[in-house]
This record gives sequence, C-alpha cells and structure tokens, in this order.
Amino acid sequence: MASRNPNTIDLTTEKIRLADDLCFWPVHQRKTLVYRIEIPALHRFFRVGYEEYVFMSFLDGKTTLPQACGLAASKLGQDAPSADEAMTIVNWLLANELAYLASDSPPSRERLRQSGRPKTWLARMSKFNPFWIKIPIFRNDHSLSKFSAFLSPLFALKITLLCSAFIAYALGILWANRSELAASATQLLVPENWWGILFAWIVLKTIHELAHSAACYRLGGSVREAGVVMVLLAPLAYVDVSSCWRMNSKWSRISVAAAGMYVELLITAAATCVWSHTDSLVLKTSMYQVIVTAGISTLIFNANILMRFDGYYILADAIDIPNLYSEATNALKNLLHRCLTGRTDRQHDLGTWRKYFVLCYGIAAAVWRVAVCASLFIAASTMFEGAGIALACVGLTFWTAPLLNSLYQGLVRVIRGGWYSAIRPLVVGFALLAIFIATLVKLPIPTSIAVPSVVQYLPESTVRSRGSGFVEKLHVTDGQFVNQGEQLLVLRNPELRNRLKDLELKSQQVEVRLRQATEKHDAAEVQLLRETLKSFSRQIEPLRDQVASLTITAPHAGRVISRGINHRLGSFIHEGDVVLLVANETDKQVIAVIAQSVVDQTGSWVGKSVIIRGTDQVQRSGKLYRIDPKATDHLPSPALASIEGGPLPVRKASDQDQQSGADSMRLIEPAFRARVRLDPETAKQLPDGSTAQVHLGYRTDPIATRWVQLIRDQWHKVQLRR
Repeated sequence: MASRNPNTIDLTTEKIRLADDLCFWPVHQRKTLVYRIEIPALHRFFRVGYEEYVFMSFLDGKTTLPQACGLAASKLGQDAPSADEAMTIVNWLLANELAYLASDSPPSRERLRQSGRPKTWLARMSKFNPFWIKIPIFRNDHSLSKFSAFLSPLFALKITLLCSAFIAYALGILWANRSELAASATQLLVPENWWGILFAWIVLKTIHELAHSAACYRLGGSVREAGVVMVLLAPLAYVDVSSCWRMNSKWSRISVAAAGMYVELLITAAATCVWSHTDSLVLKTSMYQVIVTAGISTLIFNANILMRFDGYYILADAIDIPNLYSEATNALKNLLHRCLTGRTDRQHDLGTWRKYFVLCYGIAAAVWRVAVCASLFIAASTMFEGAGIALACVGLTFWTAPLLNSLYQGLVRVIRGGWYSAIRPLVVGFALLAIFIATLVKLPIPTSIAVPSVVQYLPESTVRSRGSGFVEKLHVTDGQFVNQGEQLLVLRNPELRNRLKDLELKSQQVEVRLRQATEKHDAAEVQLLRETLKSFSRQIEPLRDQVASLTITAPHAGRVISRGINHRLGSFIHEGDVVLLVANETDKQVIAVIAQSVVDQTGSWVGKSVIIRGTDQVQRSGKLYRIDPKATDHLPSPALASIEGGPLPVRKASDQDQQSGADSMRLIEPAFRARVRLDPETAKQLPDGSTAQVHLGYRTDPIATRWVQLIRDQWHKVQLRR
C-alpha cells in the first residue's frame, strides 16, 4: 500500500507505529538521560529526551495520538508532552521515517533515500554545487578495515603516549627554528614546488581519513563509506564514521575525531626531525612541504571549530552538545525571530553558560561561513582564465537559494497571519536588509596597503659602459674604495681603434695635400681639401670619444660593488651595459611595486613619511618622493618574482623581449613603481637587494566596490587573452 502524505490527513484519528528496525539505547548527557535512535540500514542517528522516548514507546500501531498522550501523562505526570508537542513529535517521526501510519506500508530503507524525506528541487540540485561535490568510492566495510589496519597499533595507549611526547618534542624544534621556518614560507610560492605540495596533500589527507577509520574500528565502530569531496575542484578525502554515536563514552568519540590530526601531527614530527638535521636542500624542501601540509594546514582547517571538521566534533562532545551546529543555527533563528516579532520560541534547556556559548558560536560560525563563501567565490572567479566567474555565480546561487527560500517561506507565513501582525516583522526585516546592503555598498573597510619592495642603490651609483668591447684590464676589486676619475677597467675593441687609426691616417694625408695645394696657390684645390679635412674631423671626434670610453673611470668617489668582477676578464660588454656600482652604504633607496587596484589610494602619500618593514620585521621609516606615472611589467629585481621566492606572480618574457636583451621575466599585471628615499642611518641597516614591505596607509573602499572591481578585472583579462 502506498504511503499517504501526513499533511493531508488528520493524525489525531490515525494509529501510529514505530518502525520495527529502530535501535534505541540510553545515554547520560549533561547529567540528563536521553535516548539515541539508529536506523541501521541507513546509518542515520537521532536523539530524543526521556519524555519523548516514553511517549514514543506507546506508538505501537494500536493507539492513536490522543491515546498515546494519555498513556504518557499517566506515567510522566506534568512532564508529559502536551497535545501540540506530541503532534510535533509525530510529524518529526513521520518526516524522518522513524514511524509510519499503521494503515500504510513500512518505510523503505533503500540507500538512495537516506535523507528520510522527499527531496525538494533545491536539495536535488545541491548535488551539483561546484563548490562541494561528494563522490563516494568505498562502501565495503571489509575493504576499508583492511586498508586502515596498518594504522591501528598507533592507537594503543602506550604508543599514543610515546607519540604524543614525540610530537611535543618536534613542536619544541619548530619553535626554536621559527625564524628559519617563516623565511622558508616563500618556497610555497614557487610553481615548481606546487606538484610536490599537491602530491603530499593527497597522500597525507588519505592517511588522515584512514586514521579515522582505524580508530573507529579499534573502538568498536564501523565505517559505512569513504570517498572524495571536491571543494572547488580540489580533492579532499572523507570517511563516514557516524557509527561513533553507538559509543557510550564521549572520550571514545573524541578519540575517533582526533585520530586524523594525531597521525598527521605524528608525520609532521618525523618530518621536522629530518628537516632540522639534513643538509640536503632537496630533502629539506620536501620535508618543509610535509610540515606545512600535514601540520599547519591540519591545525588551520581540521582543528577549526567553526567548520564541521574534526575540531567541531571534538568540541561538540567535550561540551556535551552533540548537535552543536543545529543548536547554534536554531539560536540564531530564535534571535532573529525575537527581533522581528518580539516573541521567543521554545528552546532546549542547555543551561546558563551553554546557552550563551551556543549563541556566540552560531554568530561566529555564520560570519566564518560568509567569509569562506566569499573567499571561494573570489578564488573561483580567477580560475579557468576568467571562466570561473560563471562557476562562482553557480556556486553562489546554490548557497544563497536555500536562504532566500527560507526567507520567502517565513515572509509568506507572516503575511498569512494578518497584515497587522506582519507590520513589525516587515519593518524590522527591511530595515535590517537595508543596513546589510548599506554595509556592503557604503561602509568603508580600512585595510592596510602593504606593497612589495626591494632595496637598491641609487641610479647615479650605476656605472654603465659607453662603449662596446672585451674586458682587457681590471684595475679594481669588489669592495675597493676609489676616487673620482680613477680607472676601473679597460675594454679592448680592435675594430674601433683600427677605424680611428685609418681615419687619422687619411686625415694626415689630406693635410699634406692641403699644404702642397697652398704652396701652389691652387685656390680650388685648397677649398676642396679643407672641406674634406672638416669631414674627417667630424668622423674622428666621435671615434676618439668612443675609444676614450673604453677606459671606464669612477664618476665619483665610493666603494666598488661588483660580485664576481674577476670573472669578467675577457668577457664582452655592450654599450649601455651595467659594469659595476660605485656607491656608499648611504646611497640607497627602496623601489616599491604598487598594483593598479590601489595606486589611486597611494597618490596622496607622495612627499610623506612611510613605514618600511624589512625581512627582519623591524619597522623603519622613509620618504615617498615619487610614483612613476606609467605602469610597467618589468621587475625592479628578480628577488620579487614568485619563482625566486618573492611575492609577485610573473610570466616568461616574449621571444622579442628576450632577443632584445631584456629580462626573462615579466609581471603578469603591469604595476606602478614608487621610490622611497632613505636617511643615511636607515640605508646602512638595509642590505642592497633585500626585499621589504612599504606600508602606504589604508584603502577604505567598501566590500561591494572591491568585489565589482575584482570581477571587472577578471573580465578584462579574459577579453585581453582573446
């Protein structure tokens, strides 16, 4: 017999029967007796209070709802559920297929119907959310137990204590080497390391989930399925260990939840010991990638209590609120309902401090969820050469559609209750909406503008060759002090010198002929030879300058700066090439690279003092004296390139640029250069070529403006690529 829709019948006249396959067991939670319910075929778990359990025990298919209420009242007295509460309980039982009408067939236990209720079109479409795609792979409990068996010994008590001490020892090593660890972070920006990081991520996250599985089996649970969740097309492994709810001890459940982080931290500890003792650069880089992937990312994501990962379940069991997220969501809904209507819905008795904690947790989780959604939206919009904008919009639709649908249903219910009772909810609701929109569109969001920069010697310290030739003689060494006009090096260019000698010889021959013509009083010949002599003079003077330029001298007093200058002997130097630097330690400036998106906010800082933070994290000051009016894709220094460990993404220069002798790297997006003057004392403290950050005040544009600008920039990039 087909099941009927409970919403279309009068439940007070129907006999209700609990499903025969339910499993019940008592649990003491916050010193209160509650009962857990499991549908074994579907691996779904529920929790009810003692009063609800007593009421449910009378639903045997022979009693109607009023009769069950009477039986419960005779046993519980004043604690028995009221008629309205009993109706709510029955509707909940029917919706989750825990009970059925005695005149209907029992509920189906097909695996494809695990939601327990007919899916709406929103629920069906949510499977295609590009931000969260769940792909089950294993549904064989025996296979999963074999895969994870090798990790089971790690959860023996003595081994766990030893491993915990080892992890603490490794944390001490990391703390002692925290400066080196922070300096190595630039390795993560080098594209050549990304494949290694991705491989480490996949292997470690697989081990992480196998650890959950091993701990669950060891403590008497089972694993229903395992698979992969694609978060913005990035793979994350998962295992379903919901059977932990069968465990009466909350510490057993906490152990299962913490197992993945425990094993990853153990791997991090081993990698830390290798990293701190090896001299191999390749091995050191590999171990650093493991430390970041298994240690830092695990603490940031898996231990995050605001996301429904390991840290959340540990917290929920630790404070005895297993359904913490649902309670927090309901607390937020009740707060919103109270603001809109002035009435408070009935809430679970969580106790004084838990009630406030749940509300604060709900607010923090909601803010975090919005931040994550915004971050994924921005990340998706930059993928696939701009086509990710469409992907981001699809994901945003899947996220906002349920919220908008709930708001719409609530609005309909309010209006159906009468226009008079709807005045306050509508006025307050639209006021809150207006405040929210105004916050996005108008509220300034102060954000520090910190731009990457590099320390360089002043342009006048650069000595360039005014001629071309092979280095024949070196008169100085690196670090030597020279005076103005002192010879630095000599170039050899036989072709240039031969041309000069040839012209000088021809000029001398013309002079001889000119004297002879003068003695003969041949006016015409004299005039012709004088013009020829002037022509030779015009050619000889530039050549003499070029020959003279083969001897390079110091333009001013200072110290020679040219690492490896001795290796330049015999090498060829083109005209205009940088030969070396002649400078003092005070002749330095900072070149900052300002993105186009913030250059308008930084113009007002020209002529003002700015903060400079070097690699030693010490704050110093300088004066911003110029921002170049034209953007360029040239790098001021290779040290700023991401492939060299710097912060700026770069691309390979075109063949034409490389043939012209220009740098081999280009900025992906052209940027403006700013120049910061340093006082002598600060210049001495900042080494040449070192990177730094220049703080240029704050940008105050609102969130909406930044999002629109980001999307517009991505769209322009797509058009340019086309």
